[in-house]
Amino acid sequence: MNRKFAKKFIALFSASCMLSIGTAAVNAAEIDDGFESVTKNMDFSDSSFPSAYSAIGCTLVDENGLPSDFSSKKLGFVTPIKAQQYNDCWAVAGTEGFETKLLKLGYPVNEISHDHANASSTTQTNGKGWQRKYRDGGFTNIYPGYLTSWQGGAEIADVGKIDFSKNIHGDDMTADKTKYGTTKLRYLDGVDSNEIKQAIMDNGAVTASYATTNRCFNNAGTTYFMPQSYDGDYTGHTISIVGWNDNLSRYRFSNGTGVLPQNNGAWLVRNSWGDNNTMGGYFWLSYEDKYIFGEKYSPNFTIDEVVEISDDMTLLQNERYGATYSFNYVDSNDITFINCFDFDENSRTLNNVIFETKSNGADYEVYYIPVDNGTPTNDESKWKLISSGKVTYSGYQSVDTNGYVAPLGRGAIGIRIITESGESSQLGVGEWLTNSTKKTFINDSRYGDSYIKYDGTTSDLLDWYKLNNNDLLGGTFVIKAVALENDNIMKGDTNFDKVISVVDSTLVQKYIIGNTDFDGTQIYNADYDGDGIITIADATEIQKKVVGLQKSN
Repeated sequence: MNRKFAKKFIALFSASCMLSIGTAAVNAAEIDDGFESVTKNMDFSDSSFPSAYSAIGCTLVDENGLPSDFSSKKLGFVTPIKAQQYNDCWAVAGTEGFETKLLKLGYPVNEISHDHANASSTTQTNGKGWQRKYRDGGFTNIYPGYLTSWQGGAEIADVGKIDFSKNIHGDDMTADKTKYGTTKLRYLDGVDSNEIKQAIMDNGAVTASYATTNRCFNNAGTTYFMPQSYDGDYTGHTISIVGWNDNLSRYRFSNGTGVLPQNNGAWLVRNSWGDNNTMGGYFWLSYEDKYIFGEKYSPNFTIDEVVEISDDMTLLQNERYGATYSFNYVDSNDITFINCFDFDENSRTLNNVIFETKSNGADYEVYYIPVDNGTPTNDESKWKLISSGKVTYSGYQSVDTNGYVAPLGRGAIGIRIITESGESSQLGVGEWLTNSTKKTFINDSRYGDSYIKYDGTTSDLLDWYKLNNNDLLGGTFVIKAVALENDNIMKGDTNFDKVISVVDSTLVQKYIIGNTDFDGTQIYNADYDGDGIITIADATEIQKKVVGLQKSN
């Protein structure tokens, strides 16, 4: 199939609670059961154990230092079990995993509102966004986008009870009560069980999906196993996995299929059906279950990093739904994906940049790009490199920008993805999706928000879609920036004492010869003449200011 001109659709599996969206190397959202996700080679050298680890009496059994059994529930990193009211297991399970991450970090968590997630992910008043009502099932990539757009993280006590009797629209749900912002979220599709276990130990939980049917539960509803041979009816269902037991007997999985797993071992699942069994709403899911952590329901994810949102933080973004698809249409291994923003006095100091990519193993470079006459400059000599590194997992990345201070006004952030030869660079994009009968997501993209550069040419993303895909809706790149208010911006003041003195000039000279380091604000202040580089000329101009020979810049 020609991926540039293939029909755009998604596969909707039999599901009343959770529907599946996958990502394939075709135009927009066509998927099939043969899709394989990008994997991550995990470095376990920095693994950590909970302080209460010894209390659960586990024994380390393998070379990765992983115990044979583990439970975030036993360690107290869970909130009370929930009972979903609608087909919103994806919202409940995602919220449970988020709460567990917060508890693991030591935050005094009250109950986070999963109803807010459900309502925020309904169709907007202008008809855009997710094409669903609050009683409809959801999709596996709704919640990651909800969290990383900082729509979610609000407690019930702050947002109140959502009145679903009213005509709810997604944009009715504001983000002004959000307390915690997700900055790193890692996909776990196609990875080995050790990485999943490590994610549970590090973050408390993994949000995953499987195919559920009563026939595959045991009589007590405490174990579940769907064999590979099963070909009956089922429903997609999302759950929170909070532990495991390598030695749980395979004979405990006797059910209506008459087939047992070949080996012992199971995941500890926190479900969303209330306290409905002798395990208080939890159950064991066999490692060998047909669909768990497979290709059918993706992404499965874990929350790697959360920040407490303060009044001086601003999340700059051009979309609120995150990545609905992965832009991978260009046969190039060196592409710069660009988003434009308006930087003001309260949002010009960049703490970190967030972007979604499945180009695991690729090199990345993050640039500030000036905007000339409304368009990001194509001249790379004018670009400012503010961060670089390697993509070490598939999902939402967060990279440190060392407090880079952007010029006031319209500017752009570019993410350059450089992959191995023969591998197309890709970045998350908010892009329309459809099944065989109707659209399931309609993006709200605008001219001037996103651009793409490769082969020496920069194009508005909407123009690119029109020209190359005959697509009038296009998309918006998922590039965000956490910006901070900054009271220390003052040309010449490198020690932040609000006075320009010989000390500042001396610090600049030390920086030039490599005897001291500057953060982003110091670099901005030290560049007295504003030419983008720090030289002895800047130190001289500061000295002139000190003795009264130079006016304030």
